[in-house]
Amino acid sequence: MVRIARLRRGHFSSHASRFGWRISATLFCLAFLICAVALLAARIHNFDLSSLLLGVALATLCVVLFFLSRFLLEARLQEERASSALDTTEASLRESEERFRQMADNIQEIFWMIDADTRKTLYVNPAYEAITGRSREELKENPLSYEDIIHPDDRIQVLFKLEAATRTGDFDERFRILMRNGEVRWVWVRGFPVRDDTRRIRRLVGTALDITTQKKAEEEVARNLSLAESAWAESDAMRKATLALTQNLRLDSVLDTSLQCLRDLVHYASASILLLEADSRMFLARELPRPSSKVPVSTYPATFEGADYPLIQRVLQNHSSVLISDTNERIGWRPFKDHADLRCWIGVPLIASNRLIGLLCLGHSEPNGFQDEQLRLAEMLAIPAAAAIQNARLYERAEIYAEELERRVSDLREAQRALEQASRTSHSSTRRLN
Repeated sequence: MVRIARLRRGHFSSHASRFGWRISATLFCLAFLICAVALLAARIHNFDLSSLLLGVALATLCVVLFFLSRFLLEARLQEERASSALDTTEASLRESEERFRQMADNIQEIFWMIDADTRKTLYVNPAYEAITGRSREELKENPLSYEDIIHPDDRIQVLFKLEAATRTGDFDERFRILMRNGEVRWVWVRGFPVRDDTRRIRRLVGTALDITTQKKAEEEVARNLSLAESAWAESDAMRKATLALTQNLRLDSVLDTSLQCLRDLVHYASASILLLEADSRMFLARELPRPSSKVPVSTYPATFEGADYPLIQRVLQNHSSVLISDTNERIGWRPFKDHADLRCWIGVPLIASNRLIGLLCLGHSEPNGFQDEQLRLAEMLAIPAAAAIQNARLYERAEIYAEELERRVSDLREAQRALEQASRTSHSSTRRLN
């Protein structure tokens, strides 16, 4: 800005010099014209030329000196006023430039300026070094080196938007940048157009703000919100499962409901409930049909020895859950019949009244299909499922005892009626004999 003021001062001085030469030439032409007119009049009227010429010369000289002094005085006054105005403008511009530099050097945002045609950097403030980890000298040597700090996954989109901004003038993007040490930061970059007299965009100026902390806070809020929603969905599913398991005491209904509720919490390829008969002998009480299985699930219980399957035997002995991420890499894994395609497996013990009553099994067709979160959900559902299964089995036993008791009571009543009938018959026979 100060350089512009100095250029304007030199331009004014050269303009005043040219104006002075024009005035001098005009006065010379006026004096020459007066002398020519005087000589012509003297020749026509036969005047004394020497006296006339002397008078005309003196008069012309007076006129020239008068106008020249007035011009010089006015020119000097104008130059002083212009010089004073330029000094004031220069001081104001210097002060404005100093304020701009103080502001640009102390703000936490990057202040940048690029050429709209070449997209080369024209200016950046010191905040560029603090945020990007690159020096301004490097940017001066290669005005397009700022493109290299944009994260590779965002670079194409950001450069495309920047190219469009050179025509529209609007640029407002949030993207990632890559530090030299591999650290990723988020920046919010906004740009505005600078137009010339023809309304053509000559430059883009704007700011870049480091929003890494804000972005991490947003991600943390989103993660916590997702956890809260997941916890709410989990709680709601557990509430529905517990309610469903207590609405019907029939064992078949409890088994089906347990596997259906588990599907709402965990995505699996197959699920089964194994109930313990005695020692390690178990039977398949229920299995959810697997869409990918070509063999239909049997409708009758399949009985087998848990000792023949090391991992099941481990669950039975330790009363602890087992998660196998990849069955092909796990020593001791033995697949069930028609379950050779399972690559991930979970086994959770069903414990009711401190007694092991069975096993909840989940299978997935892909390795690492289950994680610790799915194991935790299965363990949570196993608690009300075990209690419901235990209650259903007690209810069935109670029904069996009630039926047996009712049958015996009915037999006793029949025997009592038979005795009463025999007693009446004997009494009648006795009366006839008497």
